[in-house]
Amino acid sequence: MAGKRGVIPRLPTADDLIDHIERQLREECGEAIVSLYRLPAGDDARRLRVRLHPAAREVEFTTGEPARVSVAATTADVGPGYHTYLAELVRRIGAEQSVTWEPPSEELGTADDTGYFDSGRREDAERRLLVWLRGGLDQANAARRIGGSAVAIQSTNGHRFVSDGRLITALGPRDDAWLDAALGDPRVAIDVFPWWTDALDARHLLNRALTLMWTEVRWRPAATDDERLVQAESLRLLRRAYALDPSLPYPWREWQELMAHTGTIDPMSDRIAREAASSPDTPRIGYRRRPVMVTHAGWGLTVPGTFAERRSDGEWWGGEGGRAITLAATPTETDGRPMLPATFLQRVAGHLGTDVLRHEDGPIVGAARLTVNDEAGVETAVLEGYSAVVGSGAAIRVEIHDPADWEWALDMWRSLRPAA
Repeated sequence: MAGKRGVIPRLPTADDLIDHIERQLREECGEAIVSLYRLPAGDDARRLRVRLHPAAREVEFTTGEPARVSVAATTADVGPGYHTYLAELVRRIGAEQSVTWEPPSEELGTADDTGYFDSGRREDAERRLLVWLRGGLDQANAARRIGGSAVAIQSTNGHRFVSDGRLITALGPRDDAWLDAALGDPRVAIDVFPWWTDALDARHLLNRALTLMWTEVRWRPAATDDERLVQAESLRLLRRAYALDPSLPYPWREWQELMAHTGTIDPMSDRIAREAASSPDTPRIGYRRRPVMVTHAGWGLTVPGTFAERRSDGEWWGGEGGRAITLAATPTETDGRPMLPATFLQRVAGHLGTDVLRHEDGPIVGAARLTVNDEAGVETAVLEGYSAVVGSGAAIRVEIHDPADWEWALDMWRSLRPAA
């Protein structure tokens, strides 16, 4: 669904509208909200972004003068249940705020690509999302024929996960046998959608927990408040799902592991331990048990999946255990043309001095300096590095508390490259 717009007769201000929408989202969605924040005000527009599922991309609400509202969202990653949920939520917001939504218009860019918002028929959303899914299956099959790597068919919110499977989904990887079966019958493939049905039932709760466990949980004791919240939310969802339907295939070993990492004491501990002990010895849930590629502003860097992370529009930070990395990047140009890498390095890396380290890898050119600091009585080292291609440049800062990690720091800088 994208670009639904409406006109409101009583003409409240853009600020009033965005305030009312935020209040309604918080009241109606409650625990379903993964994140909700305002963007800096610009011109007459006010923007608010909300994520309503850990596998979903952000939904953007925009209000403007005179009394206009627009909503933009992508729902295919999560499933038709999410699409209908969001469409009905937008309807209720429209009713509460007296919004008259514009009809579908190519000229105005107002449309629900599935047709559900206007028809109210779930089968419309289901049919369109199955077509989208078939495209992902065909892409994975094409990659298989040429020996390519696994294909991610759902949003990973700025990360690329590693898997030995054929398809990377929010609910775990899928192998060749699964892909063959799904290509023969797309209905087999609906288990990659975390939110297929309209019911907010035990399966919905379990899939929400599994999405967090596959994509966001670091399988160690939490190092940040955000990590603690993710681990606690995963456990809460598992308990709620079990109370509604004990017969579902719960991830008993990982449930037990999360309880150990969080120090949780639960009345179900004995049951969880018994089930975990009898569970098949299959690979454990969690893409972050392996390295992940972080993508930021067009550049990619492969880091340990256990890294704690922070992200802003300007930079990405990650680290753990005496290692930390800060990454920033930007498009570059000069005189209206893409800037050459040498020009970028002359402008940003000239201060590195005579001890500069050089790096070239195809179109990538880099410069860096490694310095050691022992002023506080504890020896640490910092690598300050820059890399560039035509039209884009990146800066990386690697801090290590053990100077013996200097080769690792250099490898991080040298592995930085544009995200394909």
